[in-house]
Amino acid sequence: MDTTTIDKILSLDAGASNIRAVIFDKNAKTIEDYRIERGGNISIDPEESSKIIISAISEILDKAKLGYDDISHFSLGVAGISDKTAREMLFKRLDEKNISSKTHLSSDVNPVFEMNCSDNSAILVSVGTGCICLGRNLENQIEKVGGLGLDDDSGSGYWMGKELILNLSFSKNEDYNEKDYNELLDMSLEFYQFSELNDAIDNIMSSNDRYKKVASICKPLFELAKKGNEIALSIVQQGSQHMADKILLLCDQISYTNDEIIIIANGGILRDSFFRKALSDALSFDFTSTKWLFPTISSAYYPGLISSKILGINISINDILKQKTMN
Repeated sequence: MDTTTIDKILSLDAGASNIRAVIFDKNAKTIEDYRIERGGNISIDPEESSKIIISAISEILDKAKLGYDDISHFSLGVAGISDKTAREMLFKRLDEKNISSKTHLSSDVNPVFEMNCSDNSAILVSVGTGCICLGRNLENQIEKVGGLGLDDDSGSGYWMGKELILNLSFSKNEDYNEKDYNELLDMSLEFYQFSELNDAIDNIMSSNDRYKKVASICKPLFELAKKGNEIALSIVQQGSQHMADKILLLCDQISYTNDEIIIIANGGILRDSFFRKALSDALSFDFTSTKWLFPTISSAYYPGLISSKILGINISINDILKQKTMN
């Protein structure tokens, strides 16, 4: 491909809870960035999620005072992209905008992994609304554990939020004291702004954004766990143990033999130091220590950086950071 025709790249990361997008040029200069607090996992609701993604593209273009024709290449990292029906629906929307021929699609997590894990020395663990672990085996092939879907991935933000709701919905567990139960119930009702639990649950389950709503309660849940609420602490410990099991399974698959495990952390749940500590503790029986590394740029850039490589344009993470500091 003639790289002289490539000028501006629109890169987008559509996760289950929010969508981030950036526009940058062939010199790594960021032209515009954008974020909306709506999920874009196309496997959940292909038609609605595809519309949201196209809307996000249109909105960042409007913000940058650019048109579709001003963008040389579109690169979209989308949760649920392996769903064939959903992928076809998204392509249909891209076709309607006459950009499908210059669009590259990938999962939302793989570009982050590709740009940060070039060998077997580190793995990527992503825990947000959903969860997945990625690593490279000794033949440099990518292996994964998790990423089965929001309803099936234990240890994710959605899973922990669902466990909280289940704990509150059924009879009080006699192993927990009434104070902890009531504290958790009051927190949940205040968070969802309802006076009755059944009304809150009905509202959540009838929402198009129910996965995000369920997962979003993890932040106040972690705060109660830090204060010693036994129910909250139990949910966090179970979630971290599920993630530890996934990590250990991946390490077995890729023959990871280091005494210290190096984890590239992705997703909002892993931004919480309390959950990371719980996960490190769960891994301490198998590794001497856990080293956490975080991506240095927004996840929105990574699909575009992968496309840049494919297109033969040499743009690195450091190039993006250097240009941002100059502006």
